[in-house]
Amino acid sequence: MVKLIVTDLDGTLLNEEKHIPKDNVLALREAMENGLHVSVATGRNFYSAKPYIEELGLDVPVIFQNGAFIYQWMEDKVIYKSELDVQIAIRVVESARRNNLFYIVYRDFLEEKDMYVDEPYSGTFSKYLEQNSWRLNVVDDVLKYLKTKNSIAEIAVVGDEPTVVKAISEALDGFQNQTSVVKNNTLGNETFYEVFGPNSSKESSFQYLLRYFNVTHEQTMYLGDSFNDIGLLKIVGYPVVMENGHEEVKKYARFLTKSNDEAGVAYAVRKWALNGRV
Repeated sequence: MVKLIVTDLDGTLLNEEKHIPKDNVLALREAMENGLHVSVATGRNFYSAKPYIEELGLDVPVIFQNGAFIYQWMEDKVIYKSELDVQIAIRVVESARRNNLFYIVYRDFLEEKDMYVDEPYSGTFSKYLEQNSWRLNVVDDVLKYLKTKNSIAEIAVVGDEPTVVKAISEALDGFQNQTSVVKNNTLGNETFYEVFGPNSSKESSFQYLLRYFNVTHEQTMYLGDSFNDIGLLKIVGYPVVMENGHEEVKKYARFLTKSNDEAGVAYAVRKWALNGRV
């Protein structure tokens, strides 16, 4: 029986216009009214996810930035954070430059305008940059902004997957135990990878939610759609993947639900959580 529901945001709880369908909100509120716990695990940072956390009325720990940060915002309580050493971050930037890849520096978990770039970008993730333009600092050299800190939140590297993997591997040679690498998404011929500090993943941070809500893996429903969801889908009792999810990700589903544009979260919650039976 489901006691905890954890949902991804983009491609899952949110529709393609980046709104929560009304039926998703109603279903999650029904779940909470019936004694189920609800939280979120997202690749977004706090400020980017805050409007949705507010809309759901969640005053519980939430997993941000793919598990590198857990925050209970109404209490202004930082529960966990894993920062990336700035010297490693510099190596990632330098390797991305050598391999002609686009990169984004995210300086701080609670810095509202946290994204720093110093090169123009035109590719399949252009919409991501447009949607996050309010967070974006276009500077002459991101290394100047890295060197003012001892650690940062993360770095993203974007480009064709073999080259991205090669560049990150070169940069992290000898530093693997101090970092976490997350494949976030693939669009067209490009892939979006993120480099965090150690022990950063949705599935590792999820262990805190289990303790906080006093539930087990088997009593948890997780809903996702992309590559950064695979780790969590593997370990929960009720792994649900959206119809719009990547085909590779669907292999890890116990249940397939409707698409994010069809309020697939609401459908799954009512069918496999609220009725208490599979």
